[in-house]
Amino acid sequence: MELVNFCTALGIGILTFISVLKRVNGWFYSFKLSPEERRLPPGDMGWPFVGNMLFLLKCYIGGNLDAFAAYFSTRFGPGGIYTGHMFGRPTIIVTAPEPCRKILMDEENFAVAFPDYMLNLLGNMENQEHRILRRTAANAIKTHGSLSYYFDSVDRIVKSSFDKWLATDEPMEFLSEMKRPAFEVLMQVLVGGEDGVSRQVLDFVFKENQHRFKAYKSLAVNIPGFAFYRGVKARKEVARVLQNVLNERKVRIANKQERPKSMLDAMLDTQDEHGNGYSDEDIIKVLLSYTFGGYEIVALVAIKTIMHLERHPEFLQKAKEEQEEIVKRRSSPDTGLTFDEIGQMKYLTNVYHETLRFGSTETMFFRVAKTTMNINGYTIPKGWKVVTTSGHWYMDPNTYVKPKEFNPSRWDDAEIKPTSFLPLGVGPRMCPGANLAKLTVLVLGHYFLLNYRLEQVKPPNRGEPLENCFVRFKKLST
Repeated sequence: MELVNFCTALGIGILTFISVLKRVNGWFYSFKLSPEERRLPPGDMGWPFVGNMLFLLKCYIGGNLDAFAAYFSTRFGPGGIYTGHMFGRPTIIVTAPEPCRKILMDEENFAVAFPDYMLNLLGNMENQEHRILRRTAANAIKTHGSLSYYFDSVDRIVKSSFDKWLATDEPMEFLSEMKRPAFEVLMQVLVGGEDGVSRQVLDFVFKENQHRFKAYKSLAVNIPGFAFYRGVKARKEVARVLQNVLNERKVRIANKQERPKSMLDAMLDTQDEHGNGYSDEDIIKVLLSYTFGGYEIVALVAIKTIMHLERHPEFLQKAKEEQEEIVKRRSSPDTGLTFDEIGQMKYLTNVYHETLRFGSTETMFFRVAKTTMNINGYTIPKGWKVVTTSGHWYMDPNTYVKPKEFNPSRWDDAEIKPTSFLPLGVGPRMCPGANLAKLTVLVLGHYFLLNYRLEQVKPPNRGEPLENCFVRFKKLST
C-alpha cells in the first residue's frame, strides 16, 4: 500500500513539475509587461529555452507546417492569433488572413526581423538594406518594361535547359536540375548573367549556395563539421566573389564601358535621400539576400506545376490546347514565343496560382513589433517577434471550395478575398521578384506542354519531399 501511495505521489509530482515547467516561459515574459500589455492572445510558450521550436522543426522537416498552426487553433480556438515562443524569443503567431495582411502591410509598426541564424546565412541584412532592395528591384524587375527586357534571356535559358535535359540518358534529380535555370535567370537580373560575369563565377556561386540551403534546414551549430558552419562559410565565400564582381563593375563605370542592365548596376546608379551612393557593404548584403532566396522557390514552383499537370491529364490537356492556340495565332510557324503572348496564358496562369496555393503551406513571414499594438483585442508587446503563416487558411473550406482538390478552374472567376491569397507577400513587402518568378514558370510551362513529358524514374527516399524524385524528359512526337 505504501508503494502504491509513493508511486501515486511520485506521478502527481512529476505531472505537477511538468505543468509548472511548461508555464515558466509565460510567467517570465508576462512579468516584464505592464498590466495593459498583458492582454496577450491565448497560447502556449512551450518549454524553457526551446519554447515551441521542437514541434516547429518536426512539422517543418516533415513538410507539414500546417500542423503547427492547426495545433494552436485546435487547442486555443479559431481566433487566428496566439502566443508562443520561437527562435529564442516570445512570439505572436498569426494565422488568420486579415490580421496577417494588416501586419505585413504596416511598415510603420512592424519591421522585418529574421531569426539570428537566418541572418548568418543572409548576411545580416537590416531594414536599410530592405529599402534598397525594394527600390532597386522595382527599377530592375518589377515594371512591365523591365520584364520584357529580360524575356529573351528567360526564353533562351529555358530552351537550352530542356535541350540539356533531353540529351541526358541518366535519370536526374528533378529539384537539383531545375534550380540551375532558375539560378541563371536570377543572375541575369542581378548581375547581367554571362554578359556581366564569367561562367566560372556563376558556377562557383551556385555551388556555394547549395551549402547555404543545407544550412538553412539544419541545426544552427556553428562549429566545424556541421552543415550550418559550412553554410556560414559559403555565405562569406559568395560575398567575396560578389565584391570582386562589384569592383570590376566600378572599373567599367570609370572607363565608361558598356554595362549590362542589371540590379547591381541599378544600385550603383541609385542615390539615397542625401544624394549619396550606397556603400559596397549595403549592395553586397542585398545581393547576398537575393542569391539565397531568389531562385529556390522558383525551381520548386516550376517542379510542382509540372507534376500537378502530369497527375491530372485533363488539366494538362486543357493547358496544352491553350498553348497550341497561341501558336496557331502567330503570323508565321517559325515565329517563337513572345513576351506579349505571356498575357494570353490565362489557364496556365490559373495552374500557376493553384500550385502556389497548394505549395504555400510552408510559408512564414517574420516581423518584430516596433511599438505596442492592439489587434483584434489582443496586445502585441513592443519588441516581440511576430510570425505569420498562410497554409492554415489555404486549406480552409470556408475560404476555398474543396480546398484539398487541385483545381485550376477555381481561379476563372475567383471571388477570393485578396487577404486569403498571399503566397509571395503583400503590399510594400510583396516579393520584388514575384513577376519574374511567374514569367519564368509560364515560359517553362509553355515549352513543356508543347514538346515534352515527364517520366518519373525513381521516387524520393522515405521522408524526403516528392520533388526530390529522379526523372527523365521525353520529347513528344510531332
